[in-house]
Amino acid sequence: MGDDTIAIRRIATMSVERHEFAPWDTPRNRKTQGVYATLCVSLLFFGLLGLGWWALRPGQGDGVIGLFAGIGMLFLGVLLGIRAAMIAVMLKKREPYYRLMIGTSDARQIPLVDNNRDVLVKIRDVVRHKMDTGDTTVTGDFDLNLDSVNLRLPKGAALGAAVAAPAPVPAAQEDDVFDGPKITF
Repeated sequence: MGDDTIAIRRIATMSVERHEFAPWDTPRNRKTQGVYATLCVSLLFFGLLGLGWWALRPGQGDGVIGLFAGIGMLFLGVLLGIRAAMIAVMLKKREPYYRLMIGTSDARQIPLVDNNRDVLVKIRDVVRHKMDTGDTTVTGDFDLNLDSVNLRLPKGAALGAAVAAPAPVPAAQEDDVFDGPKITF
């Protein structure tokens, strides 16, 4: 969207919501975990069969082969089982994200999603200040990728403490690093 201005008319509600998602919980990772678990169980089974073969034929040459094959398969089965357990733990891991939901009186909803709640709260407070006071002289922009809210206040104007403390970002960093949407308010 570049440096576009988004006009939101008839704002009715604004709320910052917390949600969770599991970044590792994908069909590919579930399938990988299933393959590791299946190989673990089958290698453990055949490893125990190899050890049993050695126990049944202790003095024979094929019994020694069964012993070494059984130990190797048990070792690989344990390693694959540990890997399957590690993937299972990662599948359960959940991470939070936050969403500023702006609802309008004509039933539209505009979501702004970020992993930093403070930035979304600052954006909400700026919009609320502009709506409550009708002050059109306060301008600024925000960048969700850099977690920055930059306000340009007229001389002598002051906003509330929650709004007036934007995260400072050097101008060179803002222009050099930014490659995503930047919205002006």
